[in-house]
Amino acid sequence: MKTATPFTIIFDLRDVIFNYHSEYRGTEKQFSIIKKGLEIILKCHAAIDEYGRKRNKLYVLSNASPDSHHNLMTHHADIFSYFDGIITSATSGFSKPDAQAFFNIIERYKLDPEQCIFIDDKEINVRMARAIGMQAIQCLDHDAVIQELKSLGAC
Repeated sequence: MKTATPFTIIFDLRDVIFNYHSEYRGTEKQFSIIKKGLEIILKCHAAIDEYGRKRNKLYVLSNASPDSHHNLMTHHADIFSYFDGIITSATSGFSKPDAQAFFNIIERYKLDPEQCIFIDDKEINVRMARAIGMQAIQCLDHDAVIQELKSLGAC
């Protein structure tokens, strides 16, 4: 029996998992969950191998400011329980699309770029992920992201 390929799926936050509402900055309403973004997380998290083990690792690579990161962790901690690790530009000192932001998550969590699928709404970040050897999906339509992940065998 062939073992399904394990993937490392790296998510951006804004416009992939959360909508940002600047008028509510610093409040619980600053970020709202995108239902289809949550669906992607749940599908990727639920993928198991033929032995019933969790197959995918999920991470966040975000340019979130310290205040935004704190707000997200305070008001949406349940969402972050699905992730194996989180790196923000505030904690790493590098912002996407700087290649060093990607290298930081690779080095910190000992990831193989060839096993990574990066999901972001910005084309420039997707191009950089591909340039360093990751597969990457630009999130303009959440249903299309789900279909692409299925075609890759990630969920």
